[in-house]
Amino acid sequence: MKKLDWGKGIVIAIVLFIIGTLSMVSYLISLDFYLVNNDHYEEGVNYQETIDSKERANNLDEQVVVLFDEERIALKVMFPESVLQNAQDGTIQLYRPNDSAKDLTLPIEFAGGSTHVIPMERMDKGKWVLTIKWKMDELEYQKEEVIII
Repeated sequence: MKKLDWGKGIVIAIVLFIIGTLSMVSYLISLDFYLVNNDHYEEGVNYQETIDSKERANNLDEQVVVLFDEERIALKVMFPESVLQNAQDGTIQLYRPNDSAKDLTLPIEFAGGSTHVIPMERMDKGKWVLTIKWKMDELEYQKEEVIII
């Protein structure tokens, strides 16, 4: 039986390192990845507007309330009367961070009442980001909540 000298040991170690590195790179290249948004550059440029709209929503006298109804497996979004009387239009967006194909955008009908119910029984379990946007007195407002189903 031949003895393994240190030169052959170094060559074997380098070859194993290269094989391991190449297999890891090929695995990482094959993974799917999701951007948060397809137009992330435009959103980044306009992010100060988003910050301002969130701050305006937080400074309202009466807040928009979001509750999860476990019995009905639904989200309840409740708007205060001051928002119902003055808001022109808005949207409720449910964003799934790991699969944008499951995102959902719903219009807000302020004339329909103060409580909007969004059924969640068909939605996948996991993390969702709920974004509520509305326009009131020519200013935009936004509220964002993380929902775990």
